[in-house]
Amino acid sequence: MNYQMPGELRFSAFHIFGTDYPFYRLFIGGIAVVMFSALWLLLTRTRTGIVVRAAERLPAMAEALGHNIPLVFMFVFGTGAALAGLAGAVAGAFYPTNPNMGLELGVIVFVVVVVGGLGSLKGSLVASLMIGLFSSFAVGLDWSLANLLSLIGLGDWARSVGGLLTLELSSVSATIPFALMLIILLVRPAGLMGERN
Repeated sequence: MNYQMPGELRFSAFHIFGTDYPFYRLFIGGIAVVMFSALWLLLTRTRTGIVVRAAERLPAMAEALGHNIPLVFMFVFGTGAALAGLAGAVAGAFYPTNPNMGLELGVIVFVVVVVGGLGSLKGSLVASLMIGLFSSFAVGLDWSLANLLSLIGLGDWARSVGGLLTLELSSVSATIPFALMLIILLVRPAGLMGERN
């Protein structure tokens, strides 16, 4: 099925670095901010959020207090599915849709959750921003270890050795999220804002 963004939203928001920045990207970002804010308010400022957090942390105690835990988990699953559907409907018009879309995005979502900390909404927000910024800026950087070593006079030696020393950051930008995940897990196994159980 041919699924494209609406023609009314197909225009440039502004011009930066010689490139037109599409308005639809800002629209996607705005929807993401609204979704995150609604979820944050639901989990932190409502009675439903207290019950959800209690059911996640101490399900036996929440059930002893009279809450139907399977119903709470079904509500959480339904809300997550609805948010995923909204995200897919909004972003699907901008990114190419294909049957492997879930596999492509699922890996990076897993990395974001692990880096941020399992169960931490704040951690996931911080991790997603970090990973997005690092990955985006790394694509445009032609830095290598040889360039870094040239600051101390070893640049020619590094270029003669070659291999990893001359590998540019832009060519390995896709591995940056995984390297960040490895570093975070070595330093803080629970993630940036996760708590140990």
